[in-house]
Amino acid sequence: MAETGSSELRRGWPIILAAAIGVGTGMSPLPIFSLGVLTKPIATEFGWGRGEIQAFLAFATLGAFIGAPLFGTLMDRKGVRPVVLFSTVAFGILFGATGYVTSSLTTFYGICLLTSILGSGTLPVTWSRAIFNRFFEKRGLALGLALAGTGFAAFSVPPLTAWLIGAYSWRAAFVGLALLPLVISLPVSFFLLRDTPTGAQAQDAPAPDTRGKTLREAVSDYRFWVIWLAFFLAGLGTGGVITNIVPMMMDRGYDIQTAAGVASAQGLAVIFGRAIAGYFLDRIWAPILATIVLALPAAACLVLAGSPDIATATVAVVLVGFAAGADFDLVAYLAQRYFGLKHFGKVYGCLYPGLVTAAGIAPALFGRAYDVSGTYTFVLQIVAGCFAVAAVLVLAVGPYPPEFAPPNKKTA
Repeated sequence: MAETGSSELRRGWPIILAAAIGVGTGMSPLPIFSLGVLTKPIATEFGWGRGEIQAFLAFATLGAFIGAPLFGTLMDRKGVRPVVLFSTVAFGILFGATGYVTSSLTTFYGICLLTSILGSGTLPVTWSRAIFNRFFEKRGLALGLALAGTGFAAFSVPPLTAWLIGAYSWRAAFVGLALLPLVISLPVSFFLLRDTPTGAQAQDAPAPDTRGKTLREAVSDYRFWVIWLAFFLAGLGTGGVITNIVPMMMDRGYDIQTAAGVASAQGLAVIFGRAIAGYFLDRIWAPILATIVLALPAAACLVLAGSPDIATATVAVVLVGFAAGADFDLVAYLAQRYFGLKHFGKVYGCLYPGLVTAAGIAPALFGRAYDVSGTYTFVLQIVAGCFAVAAVLVLAVGPYPPEFAPPNKKTA
C-alpha cells in the first residue's frame, strides 16, 4: 500500500533531518553568510579592496560549475550517500584551512576553488535528490523543510562569525565554521542517510521514478534556459545583498554586532521562505509562486538603495532573505516537474550553477561598485530591476508536461 502524505513525513523524517543539517553546514551557506562579516577584518590585515575579497565567491561559483555536474553524475550512478560523506569531509578540511593558507589573493582564490569543487557534493543538488527519492505526495513540503537548513545557517553564521573574530581572529573563524560539517553533519549523515528505504519503509515507499529527459534533451528545451536565466537574475540580487548587508550597515555607523544582527534576521526569513514555498509547491503551480517570491525583493532593494533606518533595513533584508530561502526549492522543484527524475542529478547539476554563478559574481560586483563610487545605491537599483524581470520571465515555462505533473493536480 502506498504511503499517505502524513505517513511519508512521519517515516521519512531522518532524511529530512540529515538533509537540513547537511545543507545548513555545507558549501552553499557557510561561505556566503560568513564572508560579509569577514570582509572588513581581511581588508584591514591585507589592504585588499572589498571587491577583491568578495571575488572569493566568484571562485566558489566556478568550483560549483565544475563540481555540481560531476557530483550530480556520480549521484545518479552511485547514490547520494557516498557523495555526501566524501564531500562533507573534503569541504570541512579545506574550508578550515582557508584562513591559514591565505597569504595572497592567489592562494585565497585557489583554496576557494578547490574547496568548492570537492565540496559540491554538499550542495542542495545532492540533498534534493535524496528528498525526491523518498517523498512523493509531500515532495514540495519535504524539500522545503530539508533546505530550510540554509535558513538556520543564515540566522546563526553571521553572529557566530562575528563572535569568533572578536574572541580569536578572522583566521580562527574559518576553523570554527569548518567544524560544523565535520562534527555535526558528517555523523548525522553517516547514521541517518540511506539511498533506499529499509524495513517497513521499503514496503510502503513508491517505486523509484525512472521517467525523465536526458541532459541533452533538457538543454534543448527552451524551458531549461528560461529557468536558468530567471534564477540567474534573481541570484544577482540575493547574492549581492546577503554578502554586503554587514558592511552596508557598518558604513551607516552601526557596529559589527548590530550589523550581523541585521544579517541574521534574513536567516529567519530563509527558514520561513523555504518552509512556506515547500508547503505551497504541493498546492499551486510553481511558476506563479516563483513570480510572487521574486517580486518582493525588487521593492526591498529599492528601499535599501535609499537611507532606511535600522528597522526598515531589517524588513527589507527579510524580504530578500525570503526570496533566497525559496529560490533553491523552486529551481529543484521546477527541474523535476519539467524534466523528470531519471537524470535529475545531471539536469539540476547544470541548472544550479546558473543561480550560484549570479550569487558568486554579485558580491564582487557590489564590492567593486562600492570601491568605485563609495555607495551601493546604483547597484541596488540595478538588481531591483533584475528581480522584476525574473518575476515575469519565469511564467514563460508554461504548464507542467503531463508525464511529470503531480497526479490529480492542476498543472497551470
